[in-house]
Amino acid sequence: MGEERLTNLKPEIIRVLAREKVVCETALARLRDRYRPLEQHYGWTTDEFLKKFSAGEIGDDQELFLWYALAQAAKDWQVTRNSLEELLASSERVGA
Repeated sequence: MGEERLTNLKPEIIRVLAREKVVCETALARLRDRYRPLEQHYGWTTDEFLKKFSAGEIGDDQELFLWYALAQAAKDWQVTRNSLEELLASSERVGA
C-alpha cells in the first residue's frame, strides 16, 4: 500500500520533500558546527560524550548540557532526513 501511495505523489510534492531534505542537511551541518568545538575541547566524539553523559561519568557543567541538547537535536534531524531520503528513494523507484 505504501508503494501505491508514492505513485500518487505529484512532482511538486517530490520537490517539496527534496527541499525539506536540504533543510535537514543544513540544520545537521549547523548543529555539527556548534558541537565540533566541544569534541575538540574535551577530546571525545559526540557518541563517546553521550555514553559518558548518560552513564553519569562526567560533570553537570552547563556546557555539557548544551552539547547534549545539540546532539539530541542532531539525532532528531537525522531521523527526519533519513525518512525523507527513504521516501524520495522509493518515489524514484516507483517513477522509474
